[in-house]
Amino acid sequence: MEEEGKEEGDYPWDECNEKSIEIDFTQFEELDAYAQKVNVKDSVENLVSVLLQKAHSDLEKVRAIWMWICHHIEYDMEAFYDEAKRASEAADVLQSGKGICTGYCGLFEEMCSIAGIQCKTLSGYCIGYGYKAEQVIEEYKSHVWSTVHLDGRWHLLDSTWGSGCVDDKGNFTFRYSEFYFLTHPALFIEDHFPDDPRWQLLKQTLRLEMDGCDG
Repeated sequence: MEEEGKEEGDYPWDECNEKSIEIDFTQFEELDAYAQKVNVKDSVENLVSVLLQKAHSDLEKVRAIWMWICHHIEYDMEAFYDEAKRASEAADVLQSGKGICTGYCGLFEEMCSIAGIQCKTLSGYCIGYGYKAEQVIEEYKSHVWSTVHLDGRWHLLDSTWGSGCVDDKGNFTFRYSEFYFLTHPALFIEDHFPDDPRWQLLKQTLRLEMDGCDG
């Protein structure tokens, strides 16, 4: 990762937005409204082309892609329980409007690639909010999320959790969460733990203790 320009630790801290990059959210008002209204599903390439009409900087490109996915792709509970029904290709997720975390990230990575943004899908575990370093985790779930390269550094985001939530009855509801867009690593680690500790993006990595974990 070093050769790709990844720098670890010491991300700026801003209590107002808690992001890993300085953001003036007023600059997104017009872009956010535009991205949410775009209705293109014939191809991923055409969708990105339309979204980029209002996005100029790399940050704005990532923002437009993020906003579109968070407001147009719903979590596929049927596919969650039946692996055979899971959409694996970005085009399939786009056309169906549904996906699990791998589908969200696959579409996000494909759209970023078309937009010329370096993006990776990270694998790991999602854990309960309020995790303390070195605490033993009894319940965890495998999960994937994304990282994008902006201004010479990698930044974390989770479009699956940004789009909404699933209730106790297994029903998905769109409920946008700003928190998971370019979240500061010190906050992201509270419920996202990558397989590769370097992708914690923390100056001093934390160790995850999992009770009953195979391997």
